[in-house]
Amino acid sequence: MVEGISIRPATLDDVADLIRLRRAMFESMGIEDPAQLDAGDEAAAAYFCRAIPTGEFHAWLAVTPNGKAVASSGVVIDQHPPGPRNLSGQTGYIMSVVTAPDYRRMGIGREVTQVALAWLDKQGVTRAELHATDMGRPLYEDLGFADSHGMRLTIRE
Repeated sequence: MVEGISIRPATLDDVADLIRLRRAMFESMGIEDPAQLDAGDEAAAAYFCRAIPTGEFHAWLAVTPNGKAVASSGVVIDQHPPGPRNLSGQTGYIMSVVTAPDYRRMGIGREVTQVALAWLDKQGVTRAELHATDMGRPLYEDLGFADSHGMRLTIRE
């Protein structure tokens, strides 16, 4: 990892950075409509302001020595009925893993993902899932994630 970069938990004071980095992630995924991006920013800000204090959402930021947030990761714990392969029924869903373009390919994305995984382990969560972009897929495969061939249906936009 880059010398001088530190990783810390995100707080309510970091909502603007979480939104900025998340928007950059969506833009890199090809979402270009400013109105759509603005609406997503507004909805995410409201969610973060509600979910960070309650512990529903946990996030981490990689920060430069001068305080600039250059990467993030986030986690929610989904609760499902327990089963024989997951006795708690809990699954950590990792999201919003994004690194600012000038800081990519330096190990920062790996580090913020590993921090999220270590946090899940401390919580006793034994399963993690995520959706990978083509850019992120090699990193996640290297960390041991496997393609689960999930399916999705958008009921309404």
